[in-house]
Amino acid sequence: MSRISSQGTVIMMQSDDAPAGEAITAITKAKPAVLSITATTAVVGDLVIVRGSGFASLDDRPFVVSAAAAGSVTLGDSDTSSEAGVAAVGATLEKPPMAELCRSTLTVNQPAGATIDVTTLCDDAHKIVSGLPAIATWAANGFYDADDTMMLKARDYYRSGELIPIQAIFRDGSGIAFVGNVNVFDITAGINAAVTNNLGGNISGLVSFFPKGTVVVGAAKPAAPDEARARVAA
Repeated sequence: MSRISSQGTVIMMQSDDAPAGEAITAITKAKPAVLSITATTAVVGDLVIVRGSGFASLDDRPFVVSAAAAGSVTLGDSDTSSEAGVAAVGATLEKPPMAELCRSTLTVNQPAGATIDVTTLCDDAHKIVSGLPAIATWAANGFYDADDTMMLKARDYYRSGELIPIQAIFRDGSGIAFVGNVNVFDITAGINAAVTNNLGGNISGLVSFFPKGTVVVGAAKPAAPDEARARVAA
């Protein structure tokens, strides 16, 4: 069983408004789902978001492209096998621009969900069914840097309450992606301590996973203004 170091993890956050999405003509009911697109710029490793398909398992949730060919894109960790009907006309595949958010730690917390008691007087022990998962949260702690454009972008998201995609790419090319808000933007200073900036928020919907080797870490990392800045600590 392999283990990987946290060092070298790349945290990405949406850096600007997404361009117009590419038209989706069909979506398979499968695990994973394959999208038919007349022309696409998406390649393996890209983070993409489906909009307006009418498929609850896909819409507004980020996925990483696991395969791409002429006229088709496969969404890793997707499952449309239980969807009814066909994808809505006008569905699009959006590819939001992403940039690195340099942090020292990242935590994604998915706590226990609700438990529903369905016991009746005829039962001799409690019977339960699972309810919805609890609201998941994320936190990313790091250092204050007035020249860090992505830290300032996170402050804009804190003020707007906008839901945006966030992605963590581990050093083996695997990782996670989710949509969330920024509802924590803390700055802390103290004696004999660096000024820190702690971010966090809630996660909307499910967290998507992608297997190792899906993303080339070096290619995913944009040129950093200061390579001496600490990356995610082991």
